[in-house]
Amino acid sequence: MSRVDEARARLDAALRRLETALEAAEAAAQVATDSRDRKIATLVAELSALRQERDTLGQATDLAAVRIDAVIDRLRASMGN
Repeated sequence: MSRVDEARARLDAALRRLETALEAAEAAAQVATDSRDRKIATLVAELSALRQERDTLGQATDLAAVRIDAVIDRLRASMGN
């Protein structure tokens, strides 16, 4: 084998190693992206549930405030104020 052929063989082997490393890096990046997308979807769902819970609690708070105001008004009326 001539020196040129040996150099070509080494370059071909190096190119195959680089292609394998690139494919592995791309696969790892895809896995990381998929994982990140799942985490984002989970967080979006949690945020939506928390917003709904906040709205429900806000309605309960508003109802409690109305009822407390009604009790205060009745107490004032019964005291003659």
